[in-house]
Amino acid sequence: MLLHLDDLSGCWSIATGWLQAELRCHRVDTGFGEHHAAEYFPGFAEAKAGDHDVPSFAGKPVDNRDAMMQAMWRNPKPLVYADIKQDARVSEKMRNRMSGAKTRSKFAWALRSGQDRYGLICADWTEHLVPTESGLYDCFEQTVADVLGPVIFVARTISGPAAKGAASLTPSEVAVARLVARGLSYKEIARQRGRSFSTIDHQLRSIREKTGATSTAALIHLLSRSSLI
Repeated sequence: MLLHLDDLSGCWSIATGWLQAELRCHRVDTGFGEHHAAEYFPGFAEAKAGDHDVPSFAGKPVDNRDAMMQAMWRNPKPLVYADIKQDARVSEKMRNRMSGAKTRSKFAWALRSGQDRYGLICADWTEHLVPTESGLYDCFEQTVADVLGPVIFVARTISGPAAKGAASLTPSEVAVARLVARGLSYKEIARQRGRSFSTIDHQLRSIREKTGATSTAALIHLLSRSSLI
């Protein structure tokens, strides 16, 4: 990971793969965000067990105002959801979302550097409930708190504001940004995406605001550094 500090996406890929192997869970997913945002976008980096049919948790935003999400952001210790179907802390909406990703058990916690909470990381078991032996929870807590949280924070800082902005793009904005990088016009993008011209215009303004990229060339460079193209 330390050799990839200038490559935020690559650093994250190594981190999630490492944690997934250490916990022997079926999926580890992460994303950047803030506790007060209306939506959270999982899947900036994701590692899945290769010997299981594990769907991605990415693709759609999550209601960040849900009580379960807020607990993930605010709890001083990692949260354990030993059985998603039976846990009263899980809302029906969140239960349905996790059921679609085959999540049966979950560890979840906010990524921190000091008092700064800048993302979430989750370890999911899909084929069975989380093993009850002691050690997995401690491994998750210590790895996230002592290694991943600080290292990813440094990688995020080194990448600079523009890369942070790229990391905060929604999946739909990433799709639009890729089409812009290919040289498509607003009208062509709207037609290909099946959206109105005004929707594409709004998304492009959001992309520029988040990344600071004021030209197509700048956007292409940023996306390539963020491993988004």
